[in-house]
Amino acid sequence: MIKTGIFGGAFNPVHNGHVRLAEEAVKQLKLKKLLIIPTFESPHKATKLAPFDDRAEMCRLAFGHIAGAEVSDVERRLGGTSFTINTVRELKRQFPDEQFFLLIGGDMLFSFDQWFKYEAILNEVRVCAVARGGDSYSDMLEFANELGKIRVLPTQAVDISSTEIREKISAGGDISGLVPEGAAEYIAQHGLYR
Repeated sequence: MIKTGIFGGAFNPVHNGHVRLAEEAVKQLKLKKLLIIPTFESPHKATKLAPFDDRAEMCRLAFGHIAGAEVSDVERRLGGTSFTINTVRELKRQFPDEQFFLLIGGDMLFSFDQWFKYEAILNEVRVCAVARGGDSYSDMLEFANELGKIRVLPTQAVDISSTEIREKISAGGDISGLVPEGAAEYIAQHGLYR
C-alpha cells in the first residue's frame, strides 16, 4: 500500500513553514507521495484568497524539490466550499490502494474538533499534527489524546504566518527568508498581495 500524505491549506501565500512541515512529514512518516492541495473556497478564512491558479503555481515552485510531491486541483474540481471530509473521500475513491495521512499544523489541531465532520475524518484517514514554533509539544499531545486517533510528530516547524507575509508585501517589505525563492519571485512578477 502506498503511503500518501494529504497537505491542504489556503497557501495564501505558501511559505517556508509549510515547506518545512511537508519535508518533516515525508521523512518521519516515510511517505511515497505527498498531495499538496490548495483550498478552493475556505470554510475557515474570511480573507480574500489570491486566484487558485496563482496559489497552485506557487505551491509547485515551493514543493517541487520534495520527492513524490504533487499539487492537486481536487478541491477546485469538487467546487464550492472545501471541506476536508469531501476531499478525503474523493481521494480515497480515486486511489483506493493508498493509505492516507492528513497533515495539519499545530494551529489547526487545536480547532480540529470544530471542523465539519471531524470524527468522520478521524475514521477515514490517519491525522498527523506537526508543531509550529509557538505550539507546545506537550499541549499538542494532550489535546490529540483527548480527541484520539491523532499522531503528533515530534518536530518544530518554522513559525511563519501567511497573514504577516501579505502585510509585509502590502507595505513594500522584504519577504526573503519567509517564502521559498521561486514563490517570492512569482509573487513579485504577478503583483500579488499589493
